[in-house]
Amino acid sequence: MFLYNRHRITKILNTIPVIQSLLSVRAGENFICPYDKLIIGAVVLPQQPFIDLVRPASFHADDDDSFYQNKLIHDLFSVQWSPMNSLAPATSIMLNPWKHRLTPDAVLALVDLVLGNHYDAYIVKSDDKVDCLQFITSEELSKRLYVGYQKKPPQDYRNLGQTFLYGKRGWQQVKNYDKAEEQGLADVTWTRIERTRRQKDKHTRKTLLQFLFDERADAMKHMIVVDTDKFRGRDKIIRRIKKYGTFQEAFMSLDANKKRRLRVHEAFRRPIIDLGSTFRSDLDKWMAHSPKLYFMFRNYVVLKASWSGKDNISFREVRVNPINLHHTWIPAEQHVGKERYRLRQSYFTDV
Repeated sequence: MFLYNRHRITKILNTIPVIQSLLSVRAGENFICPYDKLIIGAVVLPQQPFIDLVRPASFHADDDDSFYQNKLIHDLFSVQWSPMNSLAPATSIMLNPWKHRLTPDAVLALVDLVLGNHYDAYIVKSDDKVDCLQFITSEELSKRLYVGYQKKPPQDYRNLGQTFLYGKRGWQQVKNYDKAEEQGLADVTWTRIERTRRQKDKHTRKTLLQFLFDERADAMKHMIVVDTDKFRGRDKIIRRIKKYGTFQEAFMSLDANKKRRLRVHEAFRRPIIDLGSTFRSDLDKWMAHSPKLYFMFRNYVVLKASWSGKDNISFREVRVNPINLHHTWIPAEQHVGKERYRLRQSYFTDV
């Protein structure tokens, strides 16, 4: 396989105007992005100008564990191409919009740099996230978090009470962890809830644009931060939480009847934080960094409905003929009765 010297790659790519522009932009401290990591695939190889540009930094290396013949790492993104497995994407691009303060426009620009355009790109994996700042630790959250589709109790990673893993890594795993500890921040309460979504079926994968325009009604679905304060101290679920340490395992230990009763309890119906709404609010703020994409994001559902559910329109032309109106107000006439005024049925005749 071929690797690319990181120092030389940085020196080469940082001369490109697109990279220079992205590196020169410094988003504010309050930059909000709901995605921690994105893996973007394509059925085509990187464009030839990109390959020619980075070739001087390449060197051959023996690596039997690699799934690709070429692997390049830059500060803003990493790229792999020419897979060993013919079923894998021809090109795989990994980037972290939150970490590197990448706007939606910046994501498209990086994909364009590698592939030549973003129309051939699709989403393979995304890490959806919600941050809880200054009000709950990861250990406290584990005593409230319920993940409905996971059938096994969470794992306390290294038994430190800082990182809790719900489910296997390969399929919609949920992580609840101490982000402040990871970032080396002292005296800060910063807990992150992260859900990995991997699209294994290549026939159902969304294109990159479809992904960006999606309002994500499915975000954080079946995940509830239960308001356990609404339970009484002698309730069985509270005793089970104290016994097992997490709400997930305590809930799983109950019989089917008690589970049904808990799901309709006020603690379930009114969680302390609505993860789905919080995610979508962060998504809206992130998309607003790119005005043109934001317009499509806010209107995509309406436009898609007008296309009869089709994502692509071909050979359709819409013409709007200008109409000059001499009157911009709507004439009204007096009306005897409960309504003082009513619209004239013939008000267009005066135009």
